[in-house]
Amino acid sequence: MKKFAVMALAAVMLLSAVTGCGTSAEGEASVQSVSMICGLGSTGLTDRFAGMVTAQSETQIKKNDNATVDAIKVKVDQEVKKGDALFTYDSSQARLDLEMAQLELEQMKNELEMKKEEKEQLERDKNGAASDEQMNYALEIRQANADILEKEYKISLKAKDVEKLQNALNNVTVTSPVDGRIKSINENGGTDQMGNPLPFMTIVETSGFRVKGYVNENNAGALFEGTSVIIRSRVSDQTWKGTISLIDWENAQQSSQDRYYDGGSDDTTTSSKYPFYVELDSSDGLLLGQHVYIEPDYGQGEEQDANTLKLPSYYINDADSSPWVWAQNSKGKLEKRSLTLGDYDADMDTYVVTDGLTAEDYIAFPDETLKAGMACVTYDEGTFDPGMDMGDMGDMGDMGDMGDMSGMDMPEDGVAVLPDVDDSAAAEG
Repeated sequence: MKKFAVMALAAVMLLSAVTGCGTSAEGEASVQSVSMICGLGSTGLTDRFAGMVTAQSETQIKKNDNATVDAIKVKVDQEVKKGDALFTYDSSQARLDLEMAQLELEQMKNELEMKKEEKEQLERDKNGAASDEQMNYALEIRQANADILEKEYKISLKAKDVEKLQNALNNVTVTSPVDGRIKSINENGGTDQMGNPLPFMTIVETSGFRVKGYVNENNAGALFEGTSVIIRSRVSDQTWKGTISLIDWENAQQSSQDRYYDGGSDDTTTSSKYPFYVELDSSDGLLLGQHVYIEPDYGQGEEQDANTLKLPSYYINDADSSPWVWAQNSKGKLEKRSLTLGDYDADMDTYVVTDGLTAEDYIAFPDETLKAGMACVTYDEGTFDPGMDMGDMGDMGDMGDMGDMSGMDMPEDGVAVLPDVDDSAAAEG
């Protein structure tokens, strides 16, 4: 995952070279900040999604449609513990139903015994009957057996009914299965916006939080279930870590954020966004309803020694023999600079540079068109508009033709919206 992030950074740099940030003219070469390349500063190249802290989950409590609620023991916004009484059923009718069922069961058992005695009598009569009467007795005995089997089957069904009624009478009090807060009570029933019946009660679990975000179809490839992510506060430097537990591809929501391409509002100018959920390693310091940022964890949250340069291997020429890079010299010209390398990190595909470069230097991505003495055009963190989400460059077309982007509003799901255009369909939060 971390190695992928570094490769993604290189791809973006290469894209820059192709679209106008590379050798823009003969005798010129683009060079990037070593500090930015090595991750010693914020590159602004990580996909970032808007999110909101929500309850771990909601528990719906349904009532028995065949029973009458006698008393509701809680109210909306009340905190409850597992096992606390939520409501009770009216037991008077349940008791009458149970007594009636028990009487019917007892009567059916008596009828069964009578059928068995009738069969036994028929068998005795058959043994003493003449041969020409044997067939009639055999038919009557067969019918008695059928009646006995049918009665036994009906008794088994009635016994199950009695058991259900007994359980209902024993469970006239419905208790909370979780710790939480009462979100809603629909005493009079009703349906939701989709026409589905509303639960009698809904409990928001308070055992922990999770984070809900949205991923647009245009950058859906940036996230996968199981992806490690970093949650960032919008008002401070505080961060949390977690893992994407679910991307709900079955619950698409329409957004019209792309409509400005042709001014229309039909299906061809809308895009879908999908909710995803993050299970947190720890929710300490988070508040229910708090708005946050979510970004894939490529290791950008790990602290690095500002004096240690870990340079991606693809910037280094002849790494196994006499390593060197294309670097800008003190006169702003491109030169070949020898390096001394330390340990190699296979996971990150980086080398520690012990001599030859500093974080303040600028280097170029290796290219066969590069030549010593070229004038250097520098690119660093300050080159990129800090209000621009570089993580979704693929949706922005050819950047070389976009001109000045300073007037554009970049919503948090990474899709550009022109000034004075409604961006209400941007990602939630």
